[in-house]
Amino acid sequence: MLIGSWVMPLYQVAFGIPYTLRTLDIDFAVKFAASDRGKETDLEMIMTGLGYIPVMMQSGLCKYTRQNFSIEFVVHRKGGSDDEVVAIRKWNITAVPLPFINILLDFPFIADFGNFRLKAPIPEAYFVQKMLIAQRRPGESKRDKDLEQCSIISGRVDPKRLIAVVGSLKLSVKSSKVLLTSCEAIDFPPQRLGLR
Repeated sequence: MLIGSWVMPLYQVAFGIPYTLRTLDIDFAVKFAASDRGKETDLEMIMTGLGYIPVMMQSGLCKYTRQNFSIEFVVHRKGGSDDEVVAIRKWNITAVPLPFINILLDFPFIADFGNFRLKAPIPEAYFVQKMLIAQRRPGESKRDKDLEQCSIISGRVDPKRLIAVVGSLKLSVKSSKVLLTSCEAIDFPPQRLGLR
């Protein structure tokens, strides 16, 4: 599933949400299950066949670069602060575990371009995930970028889908406070998230 800033151009086409893309990093979320016996696919071979060069990071994560583009894979991280890289052998890739990725994976839509289709999270899921992670960012620029995207999406969110996304979560007190902080930052009424 395509995630990260590259979903914003998709939203412009599919939902009329305008955005000027300013990154060449492309992120894909992978739904990982240790017992998954699905079809094996050598993604590294496919990407190197397309001209991407594998670049091994010190963390053990392998990114793929071509010209100025960089592709990275992420998986959902369940709690804790374990930053270990996950090897997904059946696809011959590594992925970095990040929190709240499940929100994106649980609410997909398919963008159909005729000759290819692309899975991405619905805007409401992307909005909630960004609102949650923005306050966790160590740097101001990424936090500001997350909140800018949320602010742009906020005017186009579907109220029922937004409540469905938030209702699917078991929010801790800390996460609820984080959402309230993000709401205040973009002047978004927290009641629309079911928060007071």
